Amino acid sequence: MANEPATLLTRSLSWRREITDALVIYSVSILISIALSYSELYARFALGERELEKFSIVVLFLGIASAVFGFRRITDQHNERLRRLAAEQQAASLSLHDPVTLLPNRRCLENQISALIERTDSKLAVLLVGLKQFHTINSVYGLASGDAVVSQMAARLRLDFERLGFLARVGTDEFALLLSSEHVHRSPDIARSLVEAIRQPVQIGTKEYIAEAQVGIVQLTPRLQAVGEILRQAHVALDRAKNLRVDCCFFDPEMDVHIRERALLEQDFRFAVATNAMHLCYQPIIDLRSGQIVSFEALARWAHPKRGFVSPETFILLGEDLDLIHQLSARLFADACHAALAWPEQISLSFNFSARQLREPSFAEAILSVLQKTGLPPRRLEAEITESALVTDFAAARQVLNTLRSAGIRIVMDDFGTGYSSLRHLRELRFDKIKIDRSFVKELRSNTECAAIVSAISGLGRSLDINTVAEGIETEDQLALAQAAGCTHGQGFLFGRPCLSSKLDLTPAQERLPHWRAAY
Repeated sequence: MANEPATLLTRSLSWRREITDALVIYSVSILISIALSYSELYARFALGERELEKFSIVVLFLGIASAVFGFRRITDQHNERLRRLAAEQQAASLSLHDPVTLLPNRRCLENQISALIERTDSKLAVLLVGLKQFHTINSVYGLASGDAVVSQMAARLRLDFERLGFLARVGTDEFALLLSSEHVHRSPDIARSLVEAIRQPVQIGTKEYIAEAQVGIVQLTPRLQAVGEILRQAHVALDRAKNLRVDCCFFDPEMDVHIRERALLEQDFRFAVATNAMHLCYQPIIDLRSGQIVSFEALARWAHPKRGFVSPETFILLGEDLDLIHQLSARLFADACHAALAWPEQISLSFNFSARQLREPSFAEAILSVLQKTGLPPRRLEAEITESALVTDFAAARQVLNTLRSAGIRIVMDDFGTGYSSLRHLRELRFDKIKIDRSFVKELRSNTECAAIVSAISGLGRSLDINTVAEGIETEDQLALAQAAGCTHGQGFLFGRPCLSSKLDLTPAQERLPHWRAAY
């Protein structure tokens, strides 16, 4: 629509040029004939009627030849202009449409939004549909299969939703639907219908593929006029829907604040990793039977110059998202190994490794390399992992952990009971310790179910010859209950807060606590 006036103008100018060329050629032919008739050349040959007749024939022939030549030349020019015009129209169409689905593309959608904003003050809405894990289709089945899936989805969406507004493909795994004013109030229902339509199976050769999708919704208001801002907000809403794992999500200005804060935090995190701004603190783990310190857990700390203390849960996830967790963990682990060399031989280092690291095939070799370089014996290292790391890729985790165990490193399951607990994990991976999450220990006195769970885990540990560590012990009452439940080890503020390696207190628990009673 936007290019139609330009096309009409081009055609009009083309016809004008062709008519002008024709008039010029015919005029020149006539003038040549007249000039030849009255020139000295004519007088020279005017010796008689016979010669005059011959000359007239020649002049007539020249006129006819000029006319024929002019007609053919005009026809060729006309055909050439038609071909050029068709090529220009095809190029213009390709620039505004997706070649795979033949749907309008992002540029065409932007033009449509701009045109609607100029023509109407009514509310409009953009629904941005994002496919989940679409890249796996290309990786597993090939690019041709990916195009086939997208084409099938586009045909389905065109059939069911094109009547509601303007449908476009705006990215490799994204569609957009610009709703007309009469359908804006139905945005959530239409978004859910889009998700259901995407979920219908599509055929890839002889196999069926079922896709998942989320939708980000942004409503256009008189204050929101910039097309780029409209689509940016739609992407923000889509990202929010993905993070919350919901079908659809409306854009909210608070999301913008969160996105900008996240961007600033990512920038600060990159700088902190590059400048080694993060450090380690160490918290003791006590043998509840003897009261002796058996290990120190290394805990990463980030003291932000403006934000203050940033929790490990926050920046560890940042590290995984930004693919910096390997770089950060490698440096901190080397620092922890150097620190552990100053401790007594019987005290081990307990270090947490993330799920992302456990999926790396070279992870075990990297750990052993650091131990070799620092000189810390493998028997003095306890590698802590979470249950979620096992669920992500159990086969890869088992291979890595078996390699570490073969080298003499002890394996500890962290936060047991809060994730995807499985007896299969305990049976096949042969853990040395299970750390019972602090949420159970905190309510040992007030919640009988928590007490039963702690006792059951401790009993399971004894049956499998696995030590159990009660995390988060802060009072002597919790200590007594953990001992009574059968836990073999304890960790928490009661025994010591995390502190720098240079300030560690190696005093046994029986000397720190006046009412200490060993568990038997």
